[in-house]
Amino acid sequence: MLLKLELCVGIDPARRANHTAFIAANPFTGPKCPKRAFSFPHTLKGFLSLRDYILKVTGKKSLKDVIINTEPTSGVWRDIARFFFDQGASVFYTRPDVVSALRKTHSRFAKTDRIDSRTLAGMPWSFPERLIPFVPMEKRIRKLREFSNQRFCIVKEITRWKNRFLARIEPAWKPLLISIDKDEVFSQSIRAFWLRFSHPGDVIRLGPKRFHKWCEKHFHGGLSKEVEGKILVASDKANELWQALGKDEEERDSLSFCISQDLTLIDPLEKQLKLVEDRISKARKDVPECDILEEMPGVGDVVSVTLASFLMPITRFSNARKLSAYTGFVSRVKSSGKREIEGLRITKCGNRRLKRDLALAADTAMHKDPQLAAFAVRLFEKGKHYNKVRVAVGRKIAVRAGSLLKRIAAGEKNVHFEYRDLEGRPIPKQEAKELADTIWLLHDRRKKEKKRKSADSKKIVAA
Repeated sequence: MLLKLELCVGIDPARRANHTAFIAANPFTGPKCPKRAFSFPHTLKGFLSLRDYILKVTGKKSLKDVIINTEPTSGVWRDIARFFFDQGASVFYTRPDVVSALRKTHSRFAKTDRIDSRTLAGMPWSFPERLIPFVPMEKRIRKLREFSNQRFCIVKEITRWKNRFLARIEPAWKPLLISIDKDEVFSQSIRAFWLRFSHPGDVIRLGPKRFHKWCEKHFHGGLSKEVEGKILVASDKANELWQALGKDEEERDSLSFCISQDLTLIDPLEKQLKLVEDRISKARKDVPECDILEEMPGVGDVVSVTLASFLMPITRFSNARKLSAYTGFVSRVKSSGKREIEGLRITKCGNRRLKRDLALAADTAMHKDPQLAAFAVRLFEKGKHYNKVRVAVGRKIAVRAGSLLKRIAAGEKNVHFEYRDLEGRPIPKQEAKELADTIWLLHDRRKKEKKRKSADSKKIVAA
């Protein structure tokens, strides 16, 4: 189809400067086109000027038979794609790494806006399989994706600061961190403790009695004697090591200052996260597909939003194979002659957050769904690593989600996820969980029996 088209306009978007466009014609049947690039600003007047320039050069009355190919760089490319899509052009986009590789293939190692736009313009005839069609996103899906992306960025930032905080207090409070749960480290009461007792010597100076009174005041009725005892014992051990290393009062003051700074930065980020999650809850009401996806095993409120915002509109994927390729949970292909190398790593394609959420969903789903449990057990018994198993299960979850979304897009009513047994019969959720537990129990028994036989055979050989 692409080889029959006559014209393609490659557009290289820019963040601070004007965008660059280059018109290329079909090298076999197309008309002659100017060899110079066209620069236009990111304004309505600039978009209209490019449209008029294309019509003038090609002598056409509309953009119906024209391809627009752009890079998905920065946030402005969507405006360009949407404008020319509304003008009737066939709009595609190509990943920047593909453009870079093709540019080098054409022996153009210099990178300029003109070279990039010319490479994009020739993509339909030199590398057509890398053209990704642009599909306008519904307003409700776009809003949900924006809030979901914002939540992901904030969670990532909170995790980064928490890890930095833990790395800062570990040298002084390692004995205490070992004795308490990880979830309690950032509870409101423990945060008050870190601000007051940033150094173990502060607890020792206060003394057991005064420390007990402080705990009663700040821990809503105080801590148990066991926990207070752990803190006091940990303070003695940590302070003893601190003194043995020869650390002075100046290092203690700097530690206290940095701890207060870290906690001061974490608190407002968590408040912003709460605001974003409230926005996501409101936006989900306009996307009922999230509630249907949440019925799947391993898919909670966060993963359902990720699946809905990244897989919709589902009409982009004509089959399950293309959907799997979009997630990136497919292995690389390497073959020579009749020989094919299997078991390679998954591709680097696909959204990282989609991959992460599918992998996390797979951890839970393979223990709740009997079909996924049987599939995972079969892979484990073949000797597959756990990461490969969770990737394979995550791919099946994505395909299931795509199937549900396709049924909804087709206008089918009362779409719900159904648990099924190993023979494909619908079963209740509780029965599915029990069946999955049975599958894993049998797997553990076979595994222990295999280890026992292996140990017995080693004893016989040794004898």
